[in-house]
Formats: sequence, C-alpha cells, structure tokens
Amino acid sequence: MNKNRLLNNSQIVTLIAITIYIFSCSSNILEDNKVAKNSTTNISSSKDLNLDIQELLQRQAQAWETANSQAIIADFAENGVFIAPGTSLKGREDIKKAVEGYFKEFTDTKIKITRIITSEKEGAIEWTWSDTNKKTGKKSQIDDAIIFEIKDGKIIYWREYFDKQF
Repeated sequence: MNKNRLLNNSQIVTLIAITIYIFSCSSNILEDNKVAKNSTTNISSSKDLNLDIQELLQRQAQAWETANSQAIIADFAENGVFIAPGTSLKGREDIKKAVEGYFKEFTDTKIKITRIITSEKEGAIEWTWSDTNKKTGKKSQIDDAIIFEIKDGKIIYWREYFDKQF
C-alpha cells in the first residue's frame, strides 16, 4: 500500500466531521437557527458576534435561493476568497462572475441550514443544497460543509467541502 496516497472522499468527509466536532467542543453552538435581531451597530459581546454571523449566513442562504448575486457579493470583503471543489476565486468581481454563471445554469435553489458553529469571527456551517439544472431539468441535492472567516462584518474566507459526484 502506498503511504503517500491521496485521501478518498469518505476520508475527507470524516476529517471534516472530526474537525467540526472538535471545533464545536470549544465554541458556541447555535443550534436553533433562530435569528435574534441585533438593534445596535456596535458589537459588544461574543454572543452578539455570533448572532451577527448567524444573520450573515442566513442572508447568504436567502440570497442564493432568490438568485440575488448583489446580496451574495455584498457580504464579501473586496478581496474575499471563495473556494469550492474545482474553483478558487479571489475578489468580489471574480466571485460575482461565478455566481452569475451559476444562476444562468441553475434554478430552484433551496438551502436548509442544519448547523452553525461560530467562534469569534470564524466558524463552520453545514447545509443541504438543492437545485435544478435549467438545461436538463435534472434536480440535485448535496450536503455541504463550509469553513469561513469574517473580518469587519465581511467574509474574507469561504471554503466549501462537498462531493461533486452527487
């Protein structure tokens, strides 16, 4: 057996699950996905930070579901990074082009958030993503785990982990 072999998909998913579990043991877990409205602009506590992050994540899910590329881009820092299997984008313009390309090919995007884990200005989210290919009419669904980092209320790092074969 070659000890230098690449990890297979199930090993990658297991590593992600272990990382998320370890991260959740030392972080605040927001399980109910209920957003408490933060009426102040000054963030004063860790709890407020977590609520602001949760609101940002729910805004992202809604923007994808409503095909609102402007809302998606608005949450990214000017030089934010978006990484997904087979894709690595840097900056709002590149991200916007990719998002608009997605909306040209897919419709009926639905996102179900299943878990949010935050720690100060970084965290992880798990969601189930479904959509329909406009050309073929084929519906698909995929479980997606995302690691992110926030700075000054904007996404500076967004990395998605999912199996492209599904």
